[in-house]
Amino acid sequence: MESKTNLTQQKNRKLDKSIPEWRSKLTGVTGALLLFEIVTGLTLYLLPFSRFNQFSLLLHTLLGVLMLLPIIWYSYSHWLKRKGGNFSHFQLLGYLSVALLLLSFISGSVVTWQGLMTERLETLWDLTHLVSSLLFSVFVILHLTTLIFRNFGRLGPAKELISARRTFYFNAILGSGLLFAVCFIALAVYEKPQIKKSFSDNYNWRFGKDRPFAPSFAKLDDSELKAKVRLQVSALLSPTDANKFQQAFDKPQSPEFGIFTIINNSLEGLPKVNEDELQKIFDNAAQDIKENGALTAKAMAGSASCGSSNCHSEIYNEWLPSAHRFSSMDDMFQQVQTLMVDETSAEHTRYCAGCHDPISLFSGAKNSSNITLSAQGADEGASCMVCHSITKADVQGNGNYEVKAPQRYVFELNDGDMAKTISDFLIRTYPQQHLQSFSRALYKTPEFCGACHKQYLDTDVNTDIGKVQGQNQYDNWKNSRWVKDTVEDSVTCRECHMPLVDSKDPARGDVLDYNRDDNDNKHRSHRTLGTNQYIPALHKLKNQELHTQLTEKWMRGEIKIPEIAHKWKAGRAMEIAINARDKGRIGEEFNLKVEILNNKAGHDFPTGPMDMIQAWIEVVVTDEAGNTIYKGGYLDENDYVQGLPVIYRADGFDREGKLINRHNLWDLVGASYKRTLFPGMSDNIKAPFKVPDTIQKGSKLTIDVKLQYRKANPEFLDRVYGADKKVRTPITTIATAQKVIEVVE
Repeated sequence: MESKTNLTQQKNRKLDKSIPEWRSKLTGVTGALLLFEIVTGLTLYLLPFSRFNQFSLLLHTLLGVLMLLPIIWYSYSHWLKRKGGNFSHFQLLGYLSVALLLLSFISGSVVTWQGLMTERLETLWDLTHLVSSLLFSVFVILHLTTLIFRNFGRLGPAKELISARRTFYFNAILGSGLLFAVCFIALAVYEKPQIKKSFSDNYNWRFGKDRPFAPSFAKLDDSELKAKVRLQVSALLSPTDANKFQQAFDKPQSPEFGIFTIINNSLEGLPKVNEDELQKIFDNAAQDIKENGALTAKAMAGSASCGSSNCHSEIYNEWLPSAHRFSSMDDMFQQVQTLMVDETSAEHTRYCAGCHDPISLFSGAKNSSNITLSAQGADEGASCMVCHSITKADVQGNGNYEVKAPQRYVFELNDGDMAKTISDFLIRTYPQQHLQSFSRALYKTPEFCGACHKQYLDTDVNTDIGKVQGQNQYDNWKNSRWVKDTVEDSVTCRECHMPLVDSKDPARGDVLDYNRDDNDNKHRSHRTLGTNQYIPALHKLKNQELHTQLTEKWMRGEIKIPEIAHKWKAGRAMEIAINARDKGRIGEEFNLKVEILNNKAGHDFPTGPMDMIQAWIEVVVTDEAGNTIYKGGYLDENDYVQGLPVIYRADGFDREGKLINRHNLWDLVGASYKRTLFPGMSDNIKAPFKVPDTIQKGSKLTIDVKLQYRKANPEFLDRVYGADKKVRTPITTIATAQKVIEVVE
């Protein structure tokens, strides 16, 4: 009887201690904070990406830092009140909860610091924070549950305990509810950044109201509009005919077709629909395109933000002087665009803009009402956001790709250092959306490159001629020796032009690449070296000196790529050899032949706009005194090539048979001359010369041969800039060869 009384007294003493603690404001605040942290932590991992989740993450982080001292205070005071007595499972669960909470605080602090100060979260710390927080949630719930449901009886002090606990429940739920309310208020007052925009009222729909960016094949994601229109048209048909219509509608269509043409084609062979209702659907769709069919230039620009704050600075600095970066600001492009406006229309420049100036194109700036044909930020050319927002690409060429603007992080498009800090922190600590939006298997395929690196002209551009093939690096490569049965055996575009480089960039490593892993500490170089050694220097682009040096080394084939060395060719990009006997007779013609081999290029050499580009063989023969006895392929006072008929270029002609010499492709009908070297093919050029009668027997003649290249020939430059301006592009020596012959009688 006495022992039962003592037990009851002990329980009552515990109740006397616990009742005030359950009612304490500190306990309620602690419960509210922990409940909010637990729930927001779970929603970040379990719910889809959203602006609400981002605001809750910001508050989660802020409270995680601010609540450190109050939680320590509460834990210490709670321990003082509960220590002593026999060690029980209640205490064990409590100690485990506190230990896990401490680990969660430590790992959370590290994650916060990494989110603010480093390039990306370390997986170990991020995982530690996640696991410790989840385990803490489990153990603290078990701790509270065992306390709440242990038997104290239904009478006496237990009534006060139940009331006290209800006070705790109320305070914890109310407090966490208020914190969630803060998130909802932030969400409500936050001004959503404008990504989509309407076309101007005077936008010219020259190529159809359902083809705002034609003649380019580039377009924005219109899947929602297509699905909506498909259902509306189906409603005008019987169920059987609707099914046939939908099947026809879903088939692949020509990139030249807009949604109206696709609908009309899909309705062929079916009973006629109500024309007024169909026209109403078309009108509504056209209005939808007009109001929501463009993107703000700001949403597609802002590449500098990718390279700042310890993010992709290495990749950004590689991209800065690259051809992709200056594709729109390239002065030669701008000159030709001005010429195109004068001879066709401002709207025809959309054809070029899909690849050269996508920001201006998608923002609706390629219009006769806009004198500059440009938009703010368009000088970024093929920006980070444009390329990494492409969701579909097709090898039809002419910019045949589709862009889907991703949902941006809060404050990502806002100006100011604070906005930048917040958005960068969110990207690093909540990266799933960033990774899913900007990293796709598509980008690893040659077809992704082929969307722009293939070109033809059609009646939208040349009005009355029809399809005329332009430059075409993709098909060149596709039909070359570099393409094998498997990816592992082939050499693809990015393996050459975007070789792996040592990297500390957050984008380093790639488990989807056949010869890479997640920890290789490499990334694909975004210099995309090619053959434009002129524009970076002309525009004084950042890092252009190094980029120009690397471009010239690349053109000569001097840059090694270890990861494909076993399947690429050794040696120079272009190999040249002098085929001639070792002796020449005095007074007789010496039969000199120069052989050129396309050894490494994945496509024709040269390639690109062949009416502008020029490559040729320069041959110089000198005697022992250094006197020139023969020269071919030399430059005259105006830098025109003289003395050798073989030049690697293309001469296109227009409707009147005149030369296309201003890159006026809208007049192109065909080519009267074209000479290039297909991959693996060689060319033999004759350059005979006479051994002088005055030269002595036994003397030596030195034959020097150079393969020269320049981005633009002087005929083109004089036509575009004016002969008096003397604009010239630099010449790069691609390969050299030398042979010494002996003179005999």
